[in-house]
Amino acid sequence: MFSTLEGAKKFAKNLKALFDDSGIIFPLNRCQKAAIAGGFRDWHDLGRTLAGSDRPVDPRAFRRRLIAFLPQPCWIPALFWLDEGKLETAAGDGLSHNYYRAVVPYVFSSSVIHRSKSALLRPGSGPGQRLRESMVVSLLLGGKGSKRMIPQLEPDTLAFVVSGDTANLFGVDAEHPRFEKDFASLVVAGIFEYEDGILRVLPADKDEVAAHAARGVTDRAQYFAGVGGDEAVEALSVALSATGIEQPTRVAEAVVDKGSETQITPPGPILELLSKLAENGELVAVSRAWRVFKMIHPESADLLRDSVPAKILSPYLARNRGIDAGRMVGWMLTRSEWAEAAKAALNDPAHFKKTVDEMADAIAATS
Repeated sequence: MFSTLEGAKKFAKNLKALFDDSGIIFPLNRCQKAAIAGGFRDWHDLGRTLAGSDRPVDPRAFRRRLIAFLPQPCWIPALFWLDEGKLETAAGDGLSHNYYRAVVPYVFSSSVIHRSKSALLRPGSGPGQRLRESMVVSLLLGGKGSKRMIPQLEPDTLAFVVSGDTANLFGVDAEHPRFEKDFASLVVAGIFEYEDGILRVLPADKDEVAAHAARGVTDRAQYFAGVGGDEAVEALSVALSATGIEQPTRVAEAVVDKGSETQITPPGPILELLSKLAENGELVAVSRAWRVFKMIHPESADLLRDSVPAKILSPYLARNRGIDAGRMVGWMLTRSEWAEAAKAALNDPAHFKKTVDEMADAIAATS
């Protein structure tokens, strides 16, 4: 992380470079605000505090606050960078590994949702339907111009941005006699925004695009889980980081190395991970990890789910919250349903955290 003002400035610049190389539009001023995740009120407070003396930033707390600040599409490159400690550069095709990891799922998902939800692109929508579909989908997938387009993602809106005149952007489509008319209709429909040579392709439905991209990342991880090896680790690491799980590669290695299909108990590495997350107070991460494990290894889902109450008791209530064992036992004797309630909440990270924290508060309040 950083412990000086110069370190904070360097962090912000590196974060900007990371997102630039990942194909994510995230200006420097927002990267500077992300540095405030080190525990400062604002950038000026950071400058005043670090100007006179060093103040080391706690890495674990910083990661949690940083992920809470960043839009979800930024999580994948940010978490891989924080864990691996190195910045990537674009490959020969102009695309970095993180572009494939973080942006390509949204490219494909946006094109799929446009095809199904945008009235002007659906078959039967009248003359020019094929041209309009080509203009939108082909542009997202690289364009038909002489130069390949690499759409950049706006992480908050899930819009894609490219630049150039219409001939460079659309190639042969721009020569079609209906082009001007159908281009204008796409602007009126809110699919295109074009000004000063900058074209934005807005999503047909932001929530559906996000959900479709998430399913695609998870489906890929599930497929490669059956293949094993490095490909399984990489695919699962991406799926984990997409849900905000820290140290995704380490977690993925624990899942991929889960052992034979004849095991009747959850593997030690996964149980150890859940214990560490609970001890660190990362209840949202416990739920997110559980959901990924359930999709990747459904045969172990019930066993992992049944282990969660034990993780709440010792690592979280006792070690993280410091609650006396006698109070826990006394409270739980009158609340026999607590374990099932906690397990039932696992599918919803926010609800799981709320459920467990309310339980912890109730126990702490007993005499």
